[in-house]
Amino acid sequence: MRNQSNQRELATTISNIPDGFTISTGPDGQQYLVPQYMVPALDHAFASYQSKADLGVSNAPGGSQQAQNRPFDVLAEGKLMFPPDPQLSDHDRLTLHAEVLALQEKLGISYKDASHRLYIAELEKLKVADQTYKAFKNLDSRIETSLKTLEARFGDPKANTEPDAGVVPDADADAE
Repeated sequence: MRNQSNQRELATTISNIPDGFTISTGPDGQQYLVPQYMVPALDHAFASYQSKADLGVSNAPGGSQQAQNRPFDVLAEGKLMFPPDPQLSDHDRLTLHAEVLALQEKLGISYKDASHRLYIAELEKLKVADQTYKAFKNLDSRIETSLKTLEARFGDPKANTEPDAGVVPDADADAE
């Protein structure tokens, strides 16, 4: 008897759903009242959330460079400009769009998350290139310092351009 009354209460609460709406269960197990036209987008969002959770992907940190009124990101000695200077061509934009779509399809994440991942990957490439440049610049200065030290210690053999400069004449050489 008690079980039938629970079913009646459940039936009355479900029947109170307005026309054009449905109940959808979210990834957290809660039920949500959702307009029917939003069900496909919501299902995609929930599937993206679940695949993101399965992969262990965290959300991007809050805040942006634009919110700080900085149209650039500082990379050691240089700046990464937003928007890029010179502007990207249409071909470059379409290439980036295709990369974002491929990443979105492969990982099952939103367009925003895929573009953020691509941005972070490109930024890391720039940081590595910047570090490599600095390492080679440091190596070049050390080599130059070592060469100057060796030159000072042993002298420059090209400094003596005269054939016998600094050589004491040998008595046997004059006899010949």
